[in-house]
Amino acid sequence: MPFARHTHAFSAFVALPVALALAGCGGGDGDDGDVAAIPRAPDVTVRETAPPPVPPQVAVHVLDGDSGKPVRGARVVVSGETATSASTGVARVTEPTHRRFRIVVTARGYERRSERVTLRRDQAYVRIWRTATQWPMYGATPARTQVQPAITLRPPFKRIWHRKLHGLIEFPAVVWQGVAYVNNFHGWLRAIDVRTGHVLWQRRIGSLIAASPAIDPKRNILVTTTMQPGYVYAISLANGKVKWRYYSGMAEPSPVIRDGVAYFGTTRGNVFALDLDRRKPRWAFHGGVKITSSPALVGNRLFFGDYAGRVFALDVRNGRVVWRGSAGSRVYGTVAVSHGRVFAPSVFSGLSALSARTGRLLWRIPVGVYLYSSPAVFRGRVYFGTYAGLVYSADARTGRILWSRSAGGAVSGAVQIVNGVVYAGSMGSRITAWSWRGGKQLWTFPHGRYVPVSGNGSVLLMHGGGAIWGVVPKRHKR
Repeated sequence: MPFARHTHAFSAFVALPVALALAGCGGGDGDDGDVAAIPRAPDVTVRETAPPPVPPQVAVHVLDGDSGKPVRGARVVVSGETATSASTGVARVTEPTHRRFRIVVTARGYERRSERVTLRRDQAYVRIWRTATQWPMYGATPARTQVQPAITLRPPFKRIWHRKLHGLIEFPAVVWQGVAYVNNFHGWLRAIDVRTGHVLWQRRIGSLIAASPAIDPKRNILVTTTMQPGYVYAISLANGKVKWRYYSGMAEPSPVIRDGVAYFGTTRGNVFALDLDRRKPRWAFHGGVKITSSPALVGNRLFFGDYAGRVFALDVRNGRVVWRGSAGSRVYGTVAVSHGRVFAPSVFSGLSALSARTGRLLWRIPVGVYLYSSPAVFRGRVYFGTYAGLVYSADARTGRILWSRSAGGAVSGAVQIVNGVVYAGSMGSRITAWSWRGGKQLWTFPHGRYVPVSGNGSVLLMHGGGAIWGVVPKRHKR
């Protein structure tokens, strides 16, 4: 049948390419002619990797040393790791390997703090102090203006502690990072916690001292002069150990320090620029007349008076005399330098104002009695006390007396000013405080003798003849 033959031929024609296609898709070795299965992708086992463990952290609380409030933006370094404190004052760092560890904290406007702290329940606390509210030297500033404008404490005050020092205190404590350092007349130096009055350490470094020490924070030392045995000592702030000493001869003035050099005078009439790293003088000035005036440092000039009534300006770089002026007679107290004037107290001649540039006498206030008191300079006025028991306020430009007030006894120590309040101690065992402008009496304290006040932003220190008090402002009742 023709139709059947054609049908069979067509079926064979169609089946052939299909078979060839299937053979081409085969995956065998080609010997047995079997059609292989389509290959499968190899099985891959996916394993989930756990994230690395987060190391435990601790909270470092950075607090203002005066107020106790949190400090924001402080840079905290622990074991090479750096963190910044938040608005809460907290900086979080990796937990140290030891419970007690060293920490370094810095913040704008504050002094660098490096100390060992103890970790308790994953918390550590560090206090840092504002540079502006410290009292690192006699006279508060290198210019010896006797003014501390950054401390805002004002009377009336209440006592929070009292500490006997077992000897006369002629010059006040200096204060640094919450610790007061004070000499007594018998040569004992003590470190006292400003908040509690507790003695942190004490050391006898001489048999006779009549000066305040000065603080060098970069080297972590105190520098103090002695009358007996006549050495200048470099002493550790941390523990009171003597690091080294230099023999200068009997020295009553308090040092002033800048850039690693301590400047001070001696009773033999010498002034030294003592290099604190090399431990020897860079230069020495030989004036030949007794010096008890603590030098004032402004710019590249060092100012002081001597027992011949001379007032000097020396070049701090080499000790050469820039000029020599006159206060009239013996200068016992410390000169103050402000706004181009040097204010020099003369025991017998009164208070003189000299040009800081030339040494020319601008004016003089004769008071008719002994003038041992070092003056204070504040807002265009100069303040000083006399052995007649009066404290004066005078125009710093003209010398015109603006007001005078009774201090209740002879005034021998410096007049000082804190936050616009004028303080003077007297031989009548009293400290009196007045307003700077009009002389209104604001407060009295029933102890005092020489230089009345020092302190920091949280506590003022009142100095009596042989004791020291910590005071804070009274809170007003609502």
